[in-house]
Amino acid sequence: MAGGNWLLCADGEWPPESVWQPLSEGSDTIVGVDGGTDAAQSRNIAVTIATGDFDSIIDTEVERIALPNQNASDLGKTLQYASEKGAEVVNIVGVEGGEIDHQLAAFAALVEAPPELEIYMHMSEHVVMRCLDDLELALDQGTKLSLFAFTPCANVSISGVEFPLEDEPLAFSTRGLHNVALGGSIIIESDGALVVVISGH
Repeated sequence: MAGGNWLLCADGEWPPESVWQPLSEGSDTIVGVDGGTDAAQSRNIAVTIATGDFDSIIDTEVERIALPNQNASDLGKTLQYASEKGAEVVNIVGVEGGEIDHQLAAFAALVEAPPELEIYMHMSEHVVMRCLDDLELALDQGTKLSLFAFTPCANVSISGVEFPLEDEPLAFSTRGLHNVALGGSIIIESDGALVVVISGH
C-alpha cells in the first residue's frame, strides 16, 4: 500500500466530524480495525482494508487481512501490520468509551507499537501521543497536557510548561497530571515510554 499516512478506525466512540473528516481525507490508507470498518463506512469513509480477528465486523465487501493472534488486541496487531507495510504516521479514531479494559488496551497498544511509527490517538477532547526518547511540541499558552509513564523511567524532563521536570524519575502515577503550556516550544525527554495527553485539537 503506497503512502505513509494511515488512519485506523476502531469501533469505540468517535471524535467530532471536524476531527475525523480531515484525517480521512488526508490519509493514504484507511483501515477498519474489525468492527471499526462498519463504524467508518457509516460515516461514508472509504475503507481500504479491514484487519483483526473479525469477531465484530458486519461488512463483507472490504478486503480483509486476518490478524488472528489472541494474545494481542486488534489495534495492537494492526499497528504492527501498518509498520510492516511502510506506514510512517498513524492517526487513530474510535478508541473512547466501552469497557475499561478496552480503553486501557488502547493506551497499551500505543506504548507497545513499533518505535518507528509516529502515532496520534484522536479523542473527543484530547490528542494522545507517545514519547519514547524525545518529543518537541508547539502548544498555545494555557494548553493543558499530562504525562504518564507506563513503565518506570529514571530520567524524565519537560520544559516550556508551568511545572517543569529535569532528569527526574517518573513512574505510573498522578505526578505528571495537569501541566500547562507556557506558549511556544515544549521539549520532553525520557529514557522510557511516556504517554502524552493534550487537551484540544
